[in-house]
Amino acid sequence: MSYKHILVAVDLSQSSQIVIDKAISLAKGANCKLSFVFVDVDKVVLAQKEKLTLQKELQTLADQSDYPITDTLVVIGDLHIKLSGIVREMDIDLVVCGHHHTFLSRLFSSVPKLANAVETDLLVVYLDQ
Repeated sequence: MSYKHILVAVDLSQSSQIVIDKAISLAKGANCKLSFVFVDVDKVVLAQKEKLTLQKELQTLADQSDYPITDTLVVIGDLHIKLSGIVREMDIDLVVCGHHHTFLSRLFSSVPKLANAVETDLLVVYLDQ
């Protein structure tokens, strides 16, 4: 199966690069569009300065990629709700995200909610603690 538009959900940590690299390897093979998103799940409102800072961090990741990035998005809210909306709006056919394997992530993982909410293929990349 060949993908047309891949959305990469990152948390702006060092492990984001692992998720990005995986997505780029898939995008290169399919010659498809690639977009990045950061969902701030801890805030209700982002001040303009905060949003600009996050957008700059996300754009830095895009600029460092060896593949053209179509869009970079910074949004706030529940991860599964925001990503499912973006998938519909942007005609995304693959979402790539990472999952840290820690004790807390086993108790409070967002992956099950994401898998049930996103109406497209989902690739979860294993990340060490």
